[in-house]
Amino acid sequence: MGEPIALSIDASTVTQGIVHVRETIPVGPGPLTLYFPKWIPGEHGPTGRIENLAAPRIAAGSTLVPWRRDTIDLYAFHVDVPSGTTALDVAFDSIRYGRSSERLGTSDKVAVIEWNDLLLYPAGSPVAAINVRAAITLPEGWEYGTALTQARRDGARVEFAPTSLELLVDSTLDTGFFTRKIPLVAGEGWTSELDLFADSAAALNASDATIVKYKRLVREALAVYGARHWRSYHFLLTLSDHIGFHGLEHHEESDNGSGERYLIDEDALQSGADLLPHEFNHSWDGKYRRPADLATPDYQRPMETDLLWVYEGMTQFYGEVFAFRSGLLDAKYVPDLYALIAASLDTEPGRLTRPLLDTAVSAPFLYTASGSYSSLRRGVDFYSEGVFVWLDADTIIRTGTNGRRSLDDMARAFFGGRDTPPVVVPYTRSDVIVALNAVYPYDWAGFFRARIDQVAPHPPLDALERAGWRLVYKEEPSPYEKMNDGRQNRIQARYTLGLGLSTSGAISDVLVGSPAAKAGLSPGMRIVAVDGRAFSREGFEAAIKAAKGSIAPIVLLVENAGYYRTYDVDYHDGPRFPQLERIPGTKDLLAAITRPRTPAR
Repeated sequence: MGEPIALSIDASTVTQGIVHVRETIPVGPGPLTLYFPKWIPGEHGPTGRIENLAAPRIAAGSTLVPWRRDTIDLYAFHVDVPSGTTALDVAFDSIRYGRSSERLGTSDKVAVIEWNDLLLYPAGSPVAAINVRAAITLPEGWEYGTALTQARRDGARVEFAPTSLELLVDSTLDTGFFTRKIPLVAGEGWTSELDLFADSAAALNASDATIVKYKRLVREALAVYGARHWRSYHFLLTLSDHIGFHGLEHHEESDNGSGERYLIDEDALQSGADLLPHEFNHSWDGKYRRPADLATPDYQRPMETDLLWVYEGMTQFYGEVFAFRSGLLDAKYVPDLYALIAASLDTEPGRLTRPLLDTAVSAPFLYTASGSYSSLRRGVDFYSEGVFVWLDADTIIRTGTNGRRSLDDMARAFFGGRDTPPVVVPYTRSDVIVALNAVYPYDWAGFFRARIDQVAPHPPLDALERAGWRLVYKEEPSPYEKMNDGRQNRIQARYTLGLGLSTSGAISDVLVGSPAAKAGLSPGMRIVAVDGRAFSREGFEAAIKAAKGSIAPIVLLVENAGYYRTYDVDYHDGPRFPQLERIPGTKDLLAAITRPRTPAR
């Protein structure tokens, strides 16, 4: 690597919604293109926030250098470097507000710093070959967490050891006023810790029992993979209702966020228990082993996302498995969780025309798609349906080997290997098939063709039956569903009227062909009354119960863009909530899959 880029970030005004950037970029005379990162690893799309780059200035010493934005690639800036110039000084401001005036990872006491939002880099070299010496000035009295190595600190200013641009972008920095760092598990030459940043001091008071579960999460992942691709792993976690729920994977850290009470409210933790397990799993699946089409040399080359059913689907599977194995998610909820996933996939008309593969290929726009008619469009189903694809594979291996082998064996060989520093080892679909065959010979190519490539009118629920369970519907919700619906201000009407419905009566989705769709309801409407009475959860649910066996419709008064009218919904089957029930005489493989591999400590 040559002389490093000197990157200096002034984040002292981050709570005002602005961050100041200064760079010194080594250059030579002549034409030069500077890029703002566009395709961000882990985000699977052209998500670079170019609209937040403001007031750019480029200078060679005291002389301003003209720049021109490319008319096709709006993330590229062209300059002619004057003769005799060895470095350009670049300055710009980054606006810390997102689309629709939403704050971008900032509250009054917490901020999330993504380095890719705060730099330009020269074209012509892989980002792994560009060296950067970064520094940041924090708000007064704030602390920080990151996988980067601190070189020195002087008050609010922190300087980091030089690193590659690739690893810099792979190292989010979280900072805040109320902070707590909790050591988790350590070994010879390695450590792991939980770094908390909250909107209040009280939010940091995770119980000893909760901390023990996060320690077990580290041990459970190592028990599966048998090797690390990190030296010191940081679970960064913001606890803020203003910043909200998010997760982004990195090699030696993960950037996670949830509500302020996430660690001190047991229901909040149970509802989002797989957040840190999911992102931690990506250190192996996604960061170390990465689909070849996602292992691009820079942040401008488009990523091909067709293998996200492995990258994200298998991680979704293991994120939930690790949540159960670590105790972060109570084992009593195992059947409830899989029932909710299965039922959602089984009531999705979009799968009649669109294969799972297309949801992965389409990920760059599906991540930002509206929720309206999502069951017809299909969303990022490679997550939820990926759970069942890999559950199917696991049950096939366990059944075929009479329990002697499992998907864990494939994961250990393919994603574990030997200890390494953060490196990327690309793979293809063929590599995945070879790895599975090494554990259990089977027609895995045909397995994936049927479940991934071809239109499948029904999700792979064979996995449930092989695991000893079947999907049924009952008149009362499972405890897990009841807890989740309450926390998410949601009324479950998908399996009755065919609605996505909030507790305020707002309709977010309508299933094509459902009673609600036949009555004329659509997303964006709001139910204001049910059978002549003002809308409420209790009244809505009572109307569904009362309609069972009746011939009278459920009468809804609905507001639509300022207009009001009534809709008669012809539904008479009563409440329906998905649950699993055991198939007599079968082995409970769900229990075997989610059972801890390490002893409690």
